[in-house]
Amino acid sequence: MDSVLVVDQLAEAAPPRSLAAALSEVPDPRGERGKRHELAPILALAVCAMLCGARSLYAIAQWGRDHGPEMAIALGFTRPKTPCVATLHLLFKRLGRDKFEDVLGRWFRQQGLGPGEAIALDGKALRGIHGEELPSVHLVAAFAHRAGIVLAQKGGKDQGRRANPGAAGAKEP
Repeated sequence: MDSVLVVDQLAEAAPPRSLAAALSEVPDPRGERGKRHELAPILALAVCAMLCGARSLYAIAQWGRDHGPEMAIALGFTRPKTPCVATLHLLFKRLGRDKFEDVLGRWFRQQGLGPGEAIALDGKALRGIHGEELPSVHLVAAFAHRAGIVLAQKGGKDQGRRANPGAAGAKEP
């Protein structure tokens, strides 16, 4: 029967480990003294901000502050404010790049990706018939071409971050 799951298939049937769980394996180069934020939430913040278009440490820090305490808690922070640009600078300057790449590479392989495979990220804001954005209809998807799989697809709540560029008061992300 095709619908029966055998024990050998359990590993394949188990849901993939989250990226947040993988990021928690990256060793923290900082000492315990004076540390306000754990490493995994900071790395998750950087990933989310960069997926949303942040291209500098300042932009990453600003993205975290702009999205408020709810986003901070969702990313795993224990404080309502995300780290400032100076904290990000000092951390990323000392972060072990090789170990970080090893952790990410292992996570991508667990998702079914091979070395050198490209991942396409695509975001959509669905609109009404006259070009207005519909509330709560924003989608982001990650697709692995060679593997032919959608790694993740997520719908999000309208935060007012991406408005029609022709609209009055439009903000850039």
